[in-house]
Parts: sequence; structure tokens; C-alpha cells
Amino acid sequence: MKIVKFLFLFCFSVLLSCSQEDPMDFHGRHFDYSTLEDGIPDSIRYHVNPEFPVRVDSLRVLAIGNSFTNDAMQYMNDMVEASGIDTDRICIYSLTEGSSDFDTWVGKDYVYTDFQLMKEAGKAEMKDKGSLEQLLGQNWDVIVIQQSSTLSYDWKSFASLKTLEEKLLGNCTNPLVCLAFQLVWSHDKIEMPYVLEGNIACCKKMMMRYGIDLIIPTGIAIQNARNTRLNDDKYLTRDYWHLNKGIARYIATATWFETIIKPVFNVSITDIACMPTGDYTLDDIALARQCVTSAVAHPLEFDFYEE
Repeated sequence: MKIVKFLFLFCFSVLLSCSQEDPMDFHGRHFDYSTLEDGIPDSIRYHVNPEFPVRVDSLRVLAIGNSFTNDAMQYMNDMVEASGIDTDRICIYSLTEGSSDFDTWVGKDYVYTDFQLMKEAGKAEMKDKGSLEQLLGQNWDVIVIQQSSTLSYDWKSFASLKTLEEKLLGNCTNPLVCLAFQLVWSHDKIEMPYVLEGNIACCKKMMMRYGIDLIIPTGIAIQNARNTRLNDDKYLTRDYWHLNKGIARYIATATWFETIIKPVFNVSITDIACMPTGDYTLDDIALARQCVTSAVAHPLEFDFYEE
């Protein structure tokens, strides 16, 4: 009887201690999945990302998206060059079409007349082939995707993501490829924070349902900057949609750098001398970097304010 009682108390204490643990540690990235509204169970996950980074001596990235991807690429080569990274060990390519969404990449093959393939940084080469399947069929370390900014807060628009995941993973020759997601900024000047909250809600659901948990929080970094003196009359954009070519694009590129390059090469945006175009002070750049590092540390929260 004493043995039975001991076992009962032991099991109860284990269960209690488990219930008091931190939110789920999903490959080292802490997020509270209890906030999901549609109750997606853990078992229904189509894909589980490998630990990132897989290797610590080279990086091959393919970014698939639209003009918001282009915005984030402006300073990539400058930052990589300024970082001191051996550029023979890195390459970053972008494959973009204006206004493209998940359905675009599910339903079409890559042809030069439709999409733009650009090498954004690094000297390592990946072969440029004629179809999307052939382009994907190489040894990428990270493939970054994003939803169209006009759909990024609509969970129903994520329905084709499973098919896109299958296409990406089925063609890439690296079995340890990591899928990443750019969380884009809001551009509705009337309801910016509310639209971003919708983006975050969909991102959380996507992480749980589709297992894409490497988040590039560009939208969070931009919203952080909007809460500081860096903001301007167009909310850091040039047309209320696309980022301005100065500090805003600098922040976007820095967010990518800090999320996917720093973990591989152990170089932070705070360690490199790279300046955006425009009339900005060193204090402005320091503040921009704070917006970035806060976003990367808290990729689903936008509560940074200038001190």
C-alpha cells in the first residue's frame, strides 16, 4: 500500500512540475502556443524544422516572395561585405514576383518572363535553372517564404501552404533544409497595429500547423521603429506600402541578417559598420539596431519604445 501511495505522489509531482514549465521550447525558440484560437493540437503538424543553424561554416539561402522581399534585400550585400564573413561560404538569392502569394508559387513554374531571380550577396554559386523545381532541387540551407501583405492577416489564405511546403521540401536536395517565414509589416496607415496583430495571429497558427518556426520579424522591427523618432509622415514607407530606401530598408535587411546570418557566422548587426543612404546620425543607427535586436529577441511582440 505504501508503494502504491509513493508511486501516486511521485507521478503527481512530475505532472505538476511539467505544468509549471516555460512555454513550449520549439527547437530553442520560446513561444506560447496556448494563445492559438483554433485549438490546433500538437500532433497535427505537417512539418518540423530541423535545429537552426544546421552547419556553422556556410549558408545558402533562397528567399521566395515579392516586392516586400526586395525591400529587405537592399543592404544585404553591403552588410555581408562589412561583416568580414568569408563570402565564398555564403550566398543569398531572391526569387520574386510583384504581389505574389502562396498560391502563386504553388500554381506556376519558374520562368524568366514571370519572375526575377537575383543574387543578393555572397560569392558561393547555386545553379540558375529553368524551372522552379530545378531551382529548388539544390542544396539550400534555408528557404524563406512570405504571404502577400494583403493576405498575411487572413488565415484562410494560408490553406495552400501545405502544398507549397511539399513542393519546397520535395524538390530541395538538402534533407535538413530549414523553412523560414518573413513576418511582413503592416501598411494600412489607419489601422497599422491591428493589421500587424492579425499578421502575428496567422504567424502563430502557421508555426503550429505547418512547423515553420524560424521567423524573420521584419514587420515587428519596422513597427518598433514607428514607435520612435525614426518614424516619418509616411510611416517609414515611400508610398504607404513599400519601405523607404534609407533607414527602413536598413532595418529590414538588418532583421534578416540578425535572424539567419548571425547564428551561422556569429556576427551581429551591432558589430559591423554599414550605413543606410540618407542623412542619419550614429545615434539614429544605434536606435535602428535596437529596434532590430528587440524584434529578433521577441519576434511576435511589438512593444519596443524609445527610452
